[in-house]
Amino acid sequence: MTNRRRQPRAFTLLELIVATGMTAVLAGSLYATLHVAFKARQSAFAAVEQVRKAELAAELLRADIQSAVVPSGILAGTFLGESAANASGLPSDALVLHCVADGTQEMRITGDIRMVEFACEPDPDSEGMVLLRRVTVNLLSTKVSEPVEEVLCRDVRSFDLAYFDGTDWQDNWDSGMHGNALPLAVEVTLELVGPYGVSTDEGGYLLRRLFQVPCSSIAPGLQVELGAM
Repeated sequence: MTNRRRQPRAFTLLELIVATGMTAVLAGSLYATLHVAFKARQSAFAAVEQVRKAELAAELLRADIQSAVVPSGILAGTFLGESAANASGLPSDALVLHCVADGTQEMRITGDIRMVEFACEPDPDSEGMVLLRRVTVNLLSTKVSEPVEEVLCRDVRSFDLAYFDGTDWQDNWDSGMHGNALPLAVEVTLELVGPYGVSTDEGGYLLRRLFQVPCSSIAPGLQVELGAM
């Protein structure tokens, strides 16, 4: 018998081309699937982000408004709500009030009464405005202290406040003109720019909340439903 040496068999060029093509098709399908999934995730986060920002801002507004103190006494001060508009003519109101500090927060300076200011300023990084909250805690200091400033919400298109005097809604409120009395309720309307810079009608978000002021001494002249709107 004649021994024959078996030649080692390898893949042909055609087989390598077919295998490479199948791998490319599988990789392309996987990439397309992941691209659709990540795009859907990004769209979902963009839609929820507007709601989350508005709800968090409304919750902080509610906590300060409902803890407002009567504008009289040593530490207490005026409750001043002013109606204003931005460069586009949209509501950009401001509110200054004195309220009781949240007991869950650490007070570095003795005193439970603080002055809180809410105001909107143009945002240089977007088409909307920035809703700011400035807090002054040491009201008895002989030196003028800078308030602690924090951003409540970005991409704000409009910020509108209305005050209920027991009978009708007012655009402005000065406690000094109302016998040192707080409004019976405050309506907050916060409108955000859409995720792609569009207005509310084209995909933005509009939030409206109605908050009762417990320390108000005004007797309502008509029935008002208080709660989320």
